[in-house]
Amino acid sequence: MKKISIGIITYKRPIGLEKILRSFTSQSLDNIDLSVIVVDNDATGANQKVIDKLQKEGYPFELQLFVEEERGIVAARNRTVNEFLKTDSESMIFVDDDEWPSQNNWIEKLSEVEREYKADIVYSDIIIIPETDEINWVQTAYRSNSEGDQIRPIKEFFTNNLLVNRNVYEALNPPFDKRFAMTGSSDLHFSIKANNSGFKAYFTPDAAVEEIFPTTRATLKWFFLRGYRTGEGSTRANMYEGKLLPTLAYIFYKFIGRIVRAIQMFIKLLFTFDKGYFYKGVTYLAAAIGTITGFFGLQYNEYEVIHGK
Repeated sequence: MKKISIGIITYKRPIGLEKILRSFTSQSLDNIDLSVIVVDNDATGANQKVIDKLQKEGYPFELQLFVEEERGIVAARNRTVNEFLKTDSESMIFVDDDEWPSQNNWIEKLSEVEREYKADIVYSDIIIIPETDEINWVQTAYRSNSEGDQIRPIKEFFTNNLLVNRNVYEALNPPFDKRFAMTGSSDLHFSIKANNSGFKAYFTPDAAVEEIFPTTRATLKWFFLRGYRTGEGSTRANMYEGKLLPTLAYIFYKFIGRIVRAIQMFIKLLFTFDKGYFYKGVTYLAAAIGTITGFFGLQYNEYEVIHGK
């Protein structure tokens, strides 16, 4: 029997939290002993009501809630890892509080890749679902960086759908760097550390989760700032872990690549009239700008604003 924990960090999204916690009850768990760790970054502990409600109904898995009073996604992620390491679970799956599994064998699929490929880390995709039909174009504009149809080794991954074996967290603790507390990209930085330490990471297309894309994000400002944050975050993450000359080469490569991708998106817009390509082009353009400004320490605190419920 393999013991797996699911780690969720949450902040003022009780509806989303309850939805994902309920979704686990539909999972097929052949030879898997599941437990759930929730870390609430809201110091009021408001999500205790959600936990109490589910436990009163007879929630079938061990379910623990911890309140992390230090604000920021990094503190919440590190607290989740620390609580996981106190358990006897062999691996933990990080997933966001505004997502849910797209199929009932999600956990089994992640665990299967870990076992068959002797992977330390397994990452899968995110399926975006527009909140309303009026923003269906976001399916073009906002796609996962892990697009693909086969299991393959990867160097970069994120915590929105991620299984990590406990030996990784034991070796890289704390895994997430406080310099990314409000900006995001601490998970990208963690992936660089894990790769440098020789841990094996794989991507699988077979264990996706779904996520509602809220209308509050469907703005030119949001896409520009998301792109900018991605660019400056990737530059800072590589600066913190690399030497100067390789980092400068990385910045140049990424800057040129993102400019080229932006141009490609604008060309596709001319031929398809799908405005999602315009927003995606803006995202790449902003990422290119962020790639340069990140070198000078300029950053955007994306996680000061909460979207969704």
